[in-house]
Amino acid sequence: MRRAIIVAVVLLGSPVWGLTYMGAPSSDVKQGQLFFGFDYSNSELDFEFRGSTSKGILDDVDSDLYLGRAGIGLFDGLELFGRFGVGEVEDLGTEFAWGLGAKATFGQGDDIRWGALFQVMSLCVDENGPIGDYVLAGDFEVYEYQLAIGPTFGDDDETQVYFGPFFHFVDGDADLVTHGSVDVEQESEVGLYIGVSWEIAGSGRLNIEFQGTDDAKFGGVGLVYRFGGPSEP
Repeated sequence: MRRAIIVAVVLLGSPVWGLTYMGAPSSDVKQGQLFFGFDYSNSELDFEFRGSTSKGILDDVDSDLYLGRAGIGLFDGLELFGRFGVGEVEDLGTEFAWGLGAKATFGQGDDIRWGALFQVMSLCVDENGPIGDYVLAGDFEVYEYQLAIGPTFGDDDETQVYFGPFFHFVDGDADLVTHGSVDVEQESEVGLYIGVSWEIAGSGRLNIEFQGTDDAKFGGVGLVYRFGGPSEP
């Protein structure tokens, strides 16, 4: 009997930069399975900032994230995961990064699964240096959330393709030389993503993914392996 799962997740984050690797929006993890992996993200993003007497745009802020991933299947097709690693923004140095997320399959048919994903990423930077066309004077605290929906085509033991729309929310604050403390937000919030996934050694998958909005572009790769779970009859 097929089961549809509708999930509402509220996760709180802290400072973050840019777009982040998501993976397929649907989950193929079974109840009780553990999974571990790694993903890399490179993105460029434009931020709009507003102060009490000024405003402007931080153009093409470049970031790199190197993240480990660990999670568990709560039910068949519903997973929670955490991420941890390091991130680098422009030439401001490397900082600790972490994130949380969830994804669920809410419908499926022949060679297709429909799902939704929500995640939050955090990267805290406290450095002085150039960012966009401006100069950072210490703190840059930004909150990022990504929500994606869409189909995944292909069986678990085949090459899979996934794509769809996603929503990207950013807000926070920064200290800029000559501008003082300013509020920061992303200029656009809706984009498209597409990815291809290949099976590796029966229990692993390798993904290549691209994302884009009017003000951001992203390329990334992810690798994950599943362990345990219920035995096949």
